[in-house]
Amino acid sequence: MKFDYLKTVWTLLFQAQNSKNDVFLLLDTNAEHEYQQGLYFEQLALNDQYHHFMRHHIYRHVNDETQTHTTSFAYLNERNAIWCFLRSALRGHPEAEYKMGIGYLNGQLGLDRDYIKAEKWLKRAAKDGHPDAKRCLYDAYSQLAFS
Repeated sequence: MKFDYLKTVWTLLFQAQNSKNDVFLLLDTNAEHEYQQGLYFEQLALNDQYHHFMRHHIYRHVNDETQTHTTSFAYLNERNAIWCFLRSALRGHPEAEYKMGIGYLNGQLGLDRDYIKAEKWLKRAAKDGHPDAKRCLYDAYSQLAFS
């Protein structure tokens, strides 16, 4: 198991030296670390939202009793995720730039919907080689989301 993992890592490192098109393998390690932290906090926020929903909508109907209000920390995890994505995007990580653009486009991760900022981040992601950023920009332009 460990041998297969090491072989995969070795192959990726070897291919990164020979491939100039694969921007994701040539990234700054700090940017990749920040992006991975952002994914972690995003997952925590989604889990918190799920548990909050289950507590207040499903369990309450099953038990037919009023439950005390519990604090959901989803907003803290969303905030941490967006800060990690922002730090990574400012270092040029295409996936983080795409996440920032989608966040502003759809009003996700605690961001307000802002088409100007969404366009800026999606254009940066497309310029840096993100495969879905160009398609997302095209879809947004075709729906006249951007002015």
